[in-house]
Amino acid sequence: MSTQHNIAVKDDRENIAKVIQANQPKTKKFDPLNNSIQTNEVMDKTLSNYIEQIKTNIYIGKKAMYFVARDVYDAKQNLFHEDFKRLMEKFSWNGSTQSKMLAIGASNNLFEVYREGNLPSNWTTLYELTQLTDNEFDKVRKLLEPDVSWNKIAKALGKKNTPNISWLLNFLNLEVDKRKVSSVAEFTNTLTQIKQDLKKYPAIKVADVEDKKGISKSKKVEKSIARYIKSKQPKDKKAKAKKRKSKEISKIAA
Repeated sequence: MSTQHNIAVKDDRENIAKVIQANQPKTKKFDPLNNSIQTNEVMDKTLSNYIEQIKTNIYIGKKAMYFVARDVYDAKQNLFHEDFKRLMEKFSWNGSTQSKMLAIGASNNLFEVYREGNLPSNWTTLYELTQLTDNEFDKVRKLLEPDVSWNKIAKALGKKNTPNISWLLNFLNLEVDKRKVSSVAEFTNTLTQIKQDLKKYPAIKVADVEDKKGISKSKKVEKSIARYIKSKQPKDKKAKAKKRKSKEISKIAA
């Protein structure tokens, strides 16, 4: 009798353990391949579950810019030039932003990393990765993950975050005649094309210098062109109105 009683107690303990295990809060796991925003409230109110859901949504938001860059590059390949100009104008992207988007969107290396679930979340890091040679990219591929910083990647390659000024030699100076530019979009697209063409020459680096407020020279030029175009519009309208009036007077006189 005593033995049977002990067996029954053992079975009850096993069942209780299973019940407790089954009712433990389920821990969410961060999935870098997940592209769906987590809109539901966290059901199991644990610290780890809040961390994972918040981390997932932050990463998805940042990863969305990679998809934007991919679409911009795709649009560049498939739209007529004028349509692409209007697309860029629609979103008011300057030449620097366009250049970075096209570089990121065109990168096969980044696409492979995205499919592996290791796409870095930082926009600058993505762009810097597009500037690496295939050999350099292969060297740091094992380091790539959502939270990796460019500092870590640069260190692995023996690179400095900022170029040594003593190595760089300035030459030439680009000037744009704002009277001959029809729109800001035309300027930004021209600048993007120039930067793309200069990438053929590894020794040349295009530096769009920023002032203390973080405003680049190209951005200042864009604003100057926009002001000039706006200032010319009223005069053009007046000239057209005067021309129409002159024609009307001529017709009456005839």
